[in-house]
Amino acid sequence: MILKLTRPLVFLDFETTGLDTENDRIVELAFVRLLPDGSRESLVQRVNPGIELSKGATKVTGIHTMDATGLFWGPPLRKCADKLLEFLGDSDIAGFNQLGFDMPLWEVECRRHGIPFDPNGRHQVDVKVIFNVLETGWDRFLMGPRNLTAAVRHYCGRELQGAHGAEADTQATVDVLLAQLQRYPDLPRDVPGLSRWCTQNLREQEAQSQQAGGA
Repeated sequence: MILKLTRPLVFLDFETTGLDTENDRIVELAFVRLLPDGSRESLVQRVNPGIELSKGATKVTGIHTMDATGLFWGPPLRKCADKLLEFLGDSDIAGFNQLGFDMPLWEVECRRHGIPFDPNGRHQVDVKVIFNVLETGWDRFLMGPRNLTAAVRHYCGRELQGAHGAEADTQATVDVLLAQLQRYPDLPRDVPGLSRWCTQNLREQEAQSQQAGGA
């Protein structure tokens, strides 16, 4: 495998009640664990958020409040915490925009429900940061926004099936990262190196955005 792993790398994706990382809640999650031998293991969990979904979230995911808060959807997050923490183990973390959205929301949810998740010591790889930084010629008007659907089309040469379903999105993110590593030979091939690369480039992007906003 082109990516060198010394421990599992868990890709994550959440479907949520909205886009506010402080106040919105998880409705469905998927963890896909990429192992050093290249094999994958997945865990999918529906979660009762305890609050209404925004109209925007329902439009994107197709999930309605009555479904997500009903008896047959899933338990509150705290009731499936042990299973989730066991699956995560001491793994590193990856995702598509997880630095900007998924991990901040996950950490707030863990505090809200008393889930003892420890982010310390975990390297993080953000596939969207790689997409944003290295595809400098991307034309939003011709090619659309830099979302996961566009990334799958661009890097993998196919359409994303089941978009905005947590498991489909997570599996696709694994495929995109592996395709990025093949496309960009200068990217680090190990998770700690990729983590440092993503963190540094994200900070530079944020600094440039702030400078542009203040100009």
